[in-house]
Amino acid sequence: MKKSTNQALYVVWIDRKHAMIMRTTEQGTTTYKEIKSSAGTRERFNGETTNKTGMLGTSIAWEKKKQEKENNHVQQFLKKVMAEFHQAKEILILGSGDTRYELQNGIEKSKAFNGVKISNRACRKITKRELEVEMEKEYHLHLG
Repeated sequence: MKKSTNQALYVVWIDRKHAMIMRTTEQGTTTYKEIKSSAGTRERFNGETTNKTGMLGTSIAWEKKKQEKENNHVQQFLKKVMAEFHQAKEILILGSGDTRYELQNGIEKSKAFNGVKISNRACRKITKRELEVEMEKEYHLHLG
């Protein structure tokens, strides 16, 4: 399949609860999309104590099962976000937590994003307008 010459620039702000994605094409059209995560808040556990129950000597660690479920929700959320990147030339990932690194790793592992330049920066929670300003600064654009 021949790659299109129309390539887009992306800026993403992401955390575990939601993502804001802004896309600009070479023609100057800008689109914005917000995606909500189905994952709940991250739960921290006190020490290594567990409620073990089971039959015949087997034990079930409820914290482990709950953490696996949370990780599955996050992976599904990251797949939804990556599905929004069409014909990407460059992607700037902003955020405050581990989710931005997980997104970067997912993009780097995917063959669909081979050759796409990825930047990753820590950033506090921002608004749609601040995301637009970050895009203008990163890619030296004037979006108006």
